[in-house]
Amino acid sequence: MESDYCEIRLPEIVYSLAECQFRKGLKNEAGTLLNSVRKRNYPRSDWEDVLYTPEGKVELTEQELLDEWGREFLAEGRRRIDLIRFGKFNTGAWWDKQPDSDDHTKIYPLPRKALDTNHELVQNPGY
Repeated sequence: MESDYCEIRLPEIVYSLAECQFRKGLKNEAGTLLNSVRKRNYPRSDWEDVLYTPEGKVELTEQELLDEWGREFLAEGRRRIDLIRFGKFNTGAWWDKQPDSDDHTKIYPLPRKALDTNHELVQNPGY
């Protein structure tokens, strides 16, 4: 294991705060927070076309916020929990997956070793 493994990045804190602002109905504040991170990815000449309102032309919607989480944290191992939080994990369709018939996979099964060790534990529903 590497000694410089990052547990959390500053953009994750900024995006979390932006999501809180968005869910409170403060879209402009959320957009400004997201823009503070997004600006590093684009030349200043493109900002009007790529930044969220009020600094740019892009409208921040719930789907766009989820997509932005996915773009910023690509391959960082947090997409599953983002999809669960936005209610899309079991209901969404992707190129190789249709919506699930139920939502029991939102939580993981308890490992057999844990169940065998503690007989007071009960397996999560659906497993």
